[in-house]
Amino acid sequence: MKLNSCPMCKGELQVREYHCPSCEVSFKGEFESSWLSALSVEQLAFVRLFLMVQGNIREMEKRLNISYPTVKSRLAEILREITDSEAAPTDFADILYDLEQGFVSVDEAINMIETRRKQ
Repeated sequence: MKLNSCPMCKGELQVREYHCPSCEVSFKGEFESSWLSALSVEQLAFVRLFLMVQGNIREMEKRLNISYPTVKSRLAEILREITDSEAAPTDFADILYDLEQGFVSVDEAINMIETRRKQ
């Protein structure tokens, strides 16, 4: 179960105990959460694969059978999640670079810009 905030008041949760079911040892205290704990299981799998292919977006496309804009969109979503940023980036330089390099078509670039503006 993934809990990022209190179901009652929406406040930030704090980890205070770790337990090993194998030897029944518990560790109590105030533990910091990793930025990874903010991600869903699917997002963690995506990040893991991204690291395994050393950030090669074309390889991500092949392995997941998804389009380049979809890979970029998922990366942007994960970035927003781990930075607690509600605002979408307003800089479109990365999209324009991808268009210039031929990684995306004009239509894909337009869709990516429109999607980013809506977020």
